[in-house]
This record gives sequence, C-alpha cells and structure tokens, in this order.
Amino acid sequence: MTNRLAHLVCRFGLLACALELFAAESSVPPEFADARKLIEQGVSEGRVPSVAVAVVKDDRLLWAEGFGFADLESQRPATADSIYLLASVSKPITATGLMVLVDRGQVDLDKPANGYLPGSKLRANLGSADEITVRRLANHTSGMQVHYNFYYDSVPPLSHDEVIRRYGIAHTEPGLRIEYCNLAFGILDYITEAVSGMPWRGFMEQNVYDPIGMSHTSDRVRPGLESMATRPYQLDLAGKFIRVPPYQFDHNGASAIWSSARDLSRFLRLHLNSGTVDGRRLLKEETARSMRKVTARRSPARPEAGFGVAWALGSTLGHVFFEHTGGMPGVATWIRGFPEDRAGFVVLINASGVDLLGKVADQITRALFPDGREVPRKTAAEELVERKPEPFVGEWKGALAHWEGDIPMVLRVAGDGNVTVRLAKREPIPVREVAFANRTLKGQMRGLLKTQEGYHGPVTLEFNLNRAGEELIGIGVAKAEGYFALSHGVRLSRQASEETPGTKE
Repeated sequence: MTNRLAHLVCRFGLLACALELFAAESSVPPEFADARKLIEQGVSEGRVPSVAVAVVKDDRLLWAEGFGFADLESQRPATADSIYLLASVSKPITATGLMVLVDRGQVDLDKPANGYLPGSKLRANLGSADEITVRRLANHTSGMQVHYNFYYDSVPPLSHDEVIRRYGIAHTEPGLRIEYCNLAFGILDYITEAVSGMPWRGFMEQNVYDPIGMSHTSDRVRPGLESMATRPYQLDLAGKFIRVPPYQFDHNGASAIWSSARDLSRFLRLHLNSGTVDGRRLLKEETARSMRKVTARRSPARPEAGFGVAWALGSTLGHVFFEHTGGMPGVATWIRGFPEDRAGFVVLINASGVDLLGKVADQITRALFPDGREVPRKTAAEELVERKPEPFVGEWKGALAHWEGDIPMVLRVAGDGNVTVRLAKREPIPVREVAFANRTLKGQMRGLLKTQEGYHGPVTLEFNLNRAGEELIGIGVAKAEGYFALSHGVRLSRQASEETPGTKE
C-alpha cells in the first residue's frame, strides 16, 4: 500500500491504516529503546499483564506497539489495536462530543447546566445552582465533590435523573475551586444525549469516533471486536493478578469508554492539530484550542496549570502539555499532548495496583525532549496552618444529608482532640485519623450506611468539615474500596455550653 493510498483510507474515516500498523510496529525509533526496555522488563517480571503504547510527532504515528497479554488465561498477545477500558481518559473524549454541539450552537458552555437537563436538576448547598454552568462541570469547578460508583454482578446503575436527585449537589460554591468529580462528566454525557436527541453511544459513534477513524472506540466493545478486548486485572498482595469482574457506572462519560492505543493516537492528533486529523475537521480551530485554555487554576504560582474543558494542563521539562490520566479497578491509562511541539503519547495498562504507568510516561516524555530541563517554579506563600483542636472544641449539632432523608448528627470535640460522632439514635462512635488544619476538621469512622443497592457491606465515612463562624459545613464521603465514593452534605451548628472555651470570632 502506498503512502498516498494509506492517507486516503484514513482521511475518509475507515478502519485504522494498515500502513501505520506495519510501519509503527516493525521499526521502533531508537530514542524509545529505553522506554521499550522498561515495558518489556515490567511484563517479564509479572508487574503488568500488558501495555500498549502509541507516540505521535509532527502529525504522524512514530511508534505503536503492544506488550504482554491482553488475556492472561488464554495468553492472547496485546497489540496496539487491543481494546482497553480507559477510565478517566474517557473525559476529554466525552468533552469532545460535547464541543461538537457547542460548534453547532446547541450548547453554551457558560449557561446553567440545568437549562439542558430534561429531568432532575442540580442543587447547591452554597451559592446558586444557576452558577453550575456547563463549563464548570467540564473543568471540575461545579462545587460537586468526589463521586465514583461501580456496579458489579449485573446490578443496574441508577438512571441519570436518580443519580442527580441523590448526588447532584454542589457542596462548595460553584466556581470557587477545583473539586474533581466524575459525576460532572456523567451529567455531560446526559446533556449531550438530551440536546442531540440521540442516545449518547449513537451520537458519539456517528459524530466523533467514526468520522475520524476511531473504529475501535465506544462505551462498549463494538460487535465483531470482542476478540480484541483486554481483560482487566488487579495485582494482589501476593503479587498475583486477579481478574476484575465486569462492572458498570452511573457516570459513563467519566469512565466507560473503551479504545485502543492506535485509535487514541488519532484522537491525540486531532487535538494537537486543533480539531482536524487527516484532512477531516471535527471541531472548529478556536473550539479545539479553547479546550486547552486554563479556566480553573490550581495555584497562582503556576498559571499554566489547571483544567480547561476536560483536559488537565501543565508543563514539564519546559514544555506545556494537555493530558488526562485514568485509574480504576483493572485500569491504568495516560494520554498527553505537547501542542507547541506537535508531539504526544498514549499508555494503556489492563491492571490496577501497578507502578509502571508513570515510569513509562516519564521515560517517553524524556525521549521526546532529551534536552529538556525542569523550570524552577515560584512557590506560593504558605498559609499559616493552625493544627490545634481549640477552635472546634464543643458540641456541634445538625444533619448529614442523605437521599432517603436527613440523618441527625452530633459531633463532639474534646479538649484533647478526641472526636466522636452520633448519627440518629446510635451510640457515639469515635472518629479516627482526626486532623485539624486552619478552619478544617477531617476524620473518618466505619459503619453501615445505605448507599448503592448492590452493596451490603460496611462503609468508611470520611468527613471534611470547614468552620464558618459557628457552623461546620462540608461533606461526609461514604467509601467502599473498589465500589464507590459518594458525597453527602453535612451542616452542623455549635451548641451553647458554659464549658465551651471562648472561640467566637
């Protein structure tokens, strides 16, 4: 096949190019020899079941290869076309579909998200729900906080409307700061579906994946490609890989997309080229560029670092990048692009609990920029941290907001820093790992709390409460490792007591 013919095959959105497959996997550029050796060593030592990589430079695929086994039981080899679950690398893909609707004038990023939701509406414990804009969902400043929810054993996920009813609540003022939230991207896939009038899967396949030749990509393994899907594993304490059973989500747009390293190399080229790949324009140039503009900053000391529309933004070795990483049971993924250098890479691993992802990403980055040097960073002035319990000593009474109804809550802080919590009519339970810093109280307790319908074990309830005058306001996150982390609002008022030391401000 000639270069010209291969280019035309890709241009019209057919299956990934045979020429790319041959060229990228038959000759590895020498600068990536160390990265390749690192991966081969990790596979041979049993540290990962498989790794798939793709590296692009100057709008062409330099290297694409799979290592190890996509399926350990059958010993099926991994390739650059093996299909991996992406975890949070799904987010910039979901956002790209949303931006197609922005280009069509059907979505305004700076309008309230509730205006696009057909059923349940978002709420705000602080600030206004109207301040939860589409953009703030996409750059993690909606005020909603930690949320992930994995459903095993064929337990059906909640509907979009029910998830929003239970958990679609801003616990901090929208726009105030970055609070990474998977639910925000579950809401964005719902908005895409509602505005387009199509099921999200169909919209994305017809309007994003297929037009740019991502034939191995969807929120499913497409029919006919089942033999190319990787199996997810977890590394146990004995150093053995355990198969992770299938699970579903209530935040598909955040976590549910499957793809291959080769398909993602095309997606990466799309964004490095500001919305076009192989002559096919998917997004307007200004739209694609706006996705990698910082609209939520991590720190005043690092103006280049933060979030744009889904992309995490920053710099390393003196080169600015846009990127996203992903991790959940059986998955570890990374996509990073350097727009000023027209370069980038993809790394996909079908396991969690492994340490190879960051090492491979770092090795590829250094291969791309062998003369790169870290730029000295300005350090933000450290805030005065007060780690004493005195400002919190006393009794605080209020409620933990639960979707079945508020649960009465009493929190007591003793002068020695010991903390107990009483929920409803239960006996007080000691809070562990208590920490005081400035106006924040953190700690955790274990017990039973109704959460996901398919889960019946105990949860860890982690508190993060901020003092505002005579109130403690924040969240209690119900966590079960590998299953969920679900945020519940907490609001408590200080109770008057003759024994309470003078702590009024």
